[in-house]
Amino acid sequence: MLKRFYHLLALLAMINLFAVAGLIGYLFASGRLNAERVEQMAVVLRGEFPASQPAAAATQPAERDEKPQGSGEEIAEHREKKELLALQDSRRVRELRDRDLLDKRIQLETRQLLEKLERKENELRQQKQVLEKEGEQAGFERQLDLLSKTEPKLAMQLLKNQIKEPDAVQLLMKMDENRVKAIINACKKEDDKAWIGRILNQIGKYGSSTAPGVDGSGDRAPDGG
Repeated sequence: MLKRFYHLLALLAMINLFAVAGLIGYLFASGRLNAERVEQMAVVLRGEFPASQPAAAATQPAERDEKPQGSGEEIAEHREKKELLALQDSRRVRELRDRDLLDKRIQLETRQLLEKLERKENELRQQKQVLEKEGEQAGFERQLDLLSKTEPKLAMQLLKNQIKEPDAVQLLMKMDENRVKAIINACKKEDDKAWIGRILNQIGKYGSSTAPGVDGSGDRAPDGG
């Protein structure tokens, strides 16, 4: 009975040995256990772990030294960001100022262009008026010359049928007195007499004595026959 118990213990010991060996092999194979770690475990098992504390303590200042370095980098990064934001703000302000100046320049140029166009339009309008006036004057002179040379009856018909009454008034006022008398005497029909009567009345409104019979100093328009 006791012999069997020893055999059982031996079997359990071998199983544990194989299990530990398998575990160690697995750790070596997976890279979780290496010579350095085995050495560290041996040091701990020998009771020498207090001697390793100074080394660990020696590494702590290095870690503390790294923290200020990280803080310095953060400060530098923060400063760079601040400078970048300031540069962007300055650029934005400059762009707004340039845009405002451009808008004002465009408005000024547009206003100057409109004023120039308006002056040009006024000049053209004045030139047109001068040309029209000269044309009217030239046409008036040609009509006056033509009517002064035309037979009185034909001149009367032209004045009555082809020329507006205000223009006929001006033409008669510019004609020779004898010529006006001849045109008046050519008015034989009733409608001719009515027409020349209106013309003489309008001439009378101008207060001119150019046409005889207007103010009673000359002959009246014929009253028939």
